[in-house]
Amino acid sequence: MSGLLRAISLGAGVQSTILALKAARGEIGPLPDCAIFADTIAEPVAVYRHLDWLETQLPFPIYRVSAGNLRKDLMTQRSTRAYSLMPIPAYVAGGNGGSVNRSCTRDYKIRPIMKQLRALLDLTGKRAPKRVLVEQWIGISTDEAMRMKPSREGWIRHRWPLIEERMSRGDCIEWFKRHYPGRSLVKSACTFCPPAISPSSAA
Repeated sequence: MSGLLRAISLGAGVQSTILALKAARGEIGPLPDCAIFADTIAEPVAVYRHLDWLETQLPFPIYRVSAGNLRKDLMTQRSTRAYSLMPIPAYVAGGNGGSVNRSCTRDYKIRPIMKQLRALLDLTGKRAPKRVLVEQWIGISTDEAMRMKPSREGWIRHRWPLIEERMSRGDCIEWFKRHYPGRSLVKSACTFCPPAISPSSAA
């Protein structure tokens, strides 16, 4: 593949869905080359059904990649470290409480997407050039602007089109209602992901 590769990091939730659909309708450009969905094999059934529908709406391919079954890996997790280590953002009670160190986003989302990007650029097993080869589109809305971070890879440049459009999560939902009446958006999250609770309330 020659030129700059434009790829959407697709979680199939609200924001990334709107990002992909607006790109497909020509409201955000240039047209991406693809979207990449990193599957933990632990999403609600509704997310997979939504992803199937989304594939029929986009003029570019969705690559489904996976680092394995997060639920299965979680059940067999064994830590030999002196501190609490879990793949997911769990909370612990007793002692000082607090949240455990988690690695699910890095291991089951970022790394599989990175691997697919390398494959698309024929960089598997090779050292990436220092110049930018990928423009990675990330579906962060204005109410999540604090999550915006530059890429740690010199060959990848991050772009946040919804921020450019000044769209909040609520704006995304309203946009979808106008253009796809009768359909519902879904929230992308592993079925067993703990809610964001304060350490004092963990039990």
